[in-house]
Amino acid sequence: MKKYLLLAAAGLTAAACADKGLENNHQNGELEESYVAISFAADDMNTKAGTNPDGVYELGRDEERAVKSAYVFFFKDGAAFPVAFDGTTSTNAGTRNYLEVDLQGTQSDMNNISDVKNAVLVLQNYKGEYPDQLLAVINWTPENNSYTLENLRAKVSELGNDTDGYVMSNAVYADKANQKIDAFDLTLANIGKTKEDALANPVTIHVERVAAKVVFTAKNNGKFAIEKEIEGKPIYAQIKGFELYNDYQESWLIKRIDPTKWTDLGFNWNDSDWHRSYWAQSLGKDFENNTFAWNTEKNTPIDGYVYCGENTRTWTEEADVRTKVVVKAQLVDADNKPVEVVNWYGKDYIDEADLLTVVANTLKNTYYSSPDGSAFTGIKPEDLKCVDRLVTDAKAYEVYFQLSTTGEGKNWYKYEGGNYSALEDAAFNTALAAVQPALVYNDGMTYYWTDIKHLGAPEKTGEFGVVRNHIYKVHITDITGYGTPVYNGTSDFINLEKPTDIVTYVAAQVNILSWRLVEHNYELK
Repeated sequence: MKKYLLLAAAGLTAAACADKGLENNHQNGELEESYVAISFAADDMNTKAGTNPDGVYELGRDEERAVKSAYVFFFKDGAAFPVAFDGTTSTNAGTRNYLEVDLQGTQSDMNNISDVKNAVLVLQNYKGEYPDQLLAVINWTPENNSYTLENLRAKVSELGNDTDGYVMSNAVYADKANQKIDAFDLTLANIGKTKEDALANPVTIHVERVAAKVVFTAKNNGKFAIEKEIEGKPIYAQIKGFELYNDYQESWLIKRIDPTKWTDLGFNWNDSDWHRSYWAQSLGKDFENNTFAWNTEKNTPIDGYVYCGENTRTWTEEADVRTKVVVKAQLVDADNKPVEVVNWYGKDYIDEADLLTVVANTLKNTYYSSPDGSAFTGIKPEDLKCVDRLVTDAKAYEVYFQLSTTGEGKNWYKYEGGNYSALEDAAFNTALAAVQPALVYNDGMTYYWTDIKHLGAPEKTGEFGVVRNHIYKVHITDITGYGTPVYNGTSDFINLEKPTDIVTYVAAQVNILSWRLVEHNYELK
C-alpha cells in the first residue's frame, strides 16, 4: 500500500503580495511570518477499487509506518532558503532552512504517518521573499543548520530501525515530460499569510522509505527431500535460516533516478500518476556487505525479515554484484538427525571417519610408517586429519588432508620403484596437500543462494535488483541437491561458491510489494 506525507500549504489571496513575486530585496531586513500547514496521511491503495495499478501494495508493520520526527526543508532555486532566524536579520548566519514538525498531541509511541494531521509550520522569512521548493524527511535528524537541495541529494542515510523509526523522504519519479521530480515546487499560491489559510489549502507530498525489506518463507516448514540417498537412506535439506549477501545497510537519503537512461529495463519503472518510480541509482561497491558465516547471529529464521538498501548496480555491472539470499540449511535424515555427507572423487560417503578410511586405503600402498625401517605398515585412517583452506586460492568448501600424528614419533616412508625412501613430516604434508580435496558437509552444514529478482522481464536490465520501499518476499518452494558444503561454520565466506561436480539447485518465488511487493518462487538446486 502506498503511504503519503501530506503537506498542506495555503493559497496567498492578497494581490499585492502576488505582484511582488519572489523578489530578492530583503525589505531592509524586515521579517514577516508565513504559514505552511502539514498533514501526514496513508493512502491505502488496496481499499480503492480499481485504483491499485497492479494490486501489489501492502500496509506494512506499525513500526515501519511510525513517525518519530519530521523535518521540512525549504529552498529557492535549489539554494537554502532561511525560515528560522537566531534574532539577527542582517545576515543569514545562525539561520536554518528547515523546520521540525511539532508532533506533540498527535504522536504516540507507535504513531503512523496517517495519524499526524494539520500541524502548522511558521516560516520566518524576509518580507516579500518566499521559498519555491520544499522537501520532507522523516525519522532523520539534520546535522547542520543549512542544506542546499544538492546537499541533501548527496547525503547517505542509514535505513532506520523500530526504535527510531524508518527513514523516509520525498518520493522521486519522472513526470509526464520525463523530467525528474524530487522536491515539491512551491508557488505564491502555496504560501499562507494566516494559519487558517494554510489549513484550508493542503498540498500533498508523497514520501517513501529509504529501506527495502526482504521477507523469507518456505514450504514444508523448510524441509525438502533432495532426491539423493546414501546407503539406501533418503537425505533431506532442513532450512535453518537466511541472510543477505552483497547487501547495503545505507542508501541515498533522496532517491536518485535517471529517466534518460532507463529505456529498456523490461518493466514500466515509472508511474507519474501515483508519484512513484520502481528503479533507482544505488551506492557503489564500497558500501556493500559481501561476507557471511554459516552460524552467525545474522541468521534470520523462516518467516523472518531483514532490511537493506538499494542495489541496482546490475544494470551496469556483472551478476556477482547482485544482492542475494543465502539460505543456510542442514542435511538431515528422516528423524531430523544431522547427516555428515562427504564426497570424494564424485562418490558419496557418510561422516569424516569414512572419508579418512577411504583416503587411507587409497594411499596405503604408497605411504608407510616404520619404527626402525624394517617392518612397514601402510598409512591408517587415524594418521590423517581434515583441514580447510590449506592451499592458496583454495575454495572455501574444499577440505584437504594432513598428518594427525606429526611429531608423535612415527617415521614415514614413500614406496616407489620397489624401494622405501624416508619422508620427513613436512614433506609428507606437502604431498598430502596435493591429494584431491574432498567436500565435507560438517554436521550436515550447507548453503544455497539465489539472486533477488526485481520486476524486469528475463534477460532485461531490471530483472534483478533491490529498490527502496519494496518488499521482496522470497518463498522457497523446492531444494534439490546437497548445496555448497560448509566445513567451518565460523569462518567467513568471502565468495559464494557452487562446486562444479555437485548438482545443487534452489527453487524460489519472489513477490514484490511497495511497500510494493516483489514476489517470486525459488527452487534451490
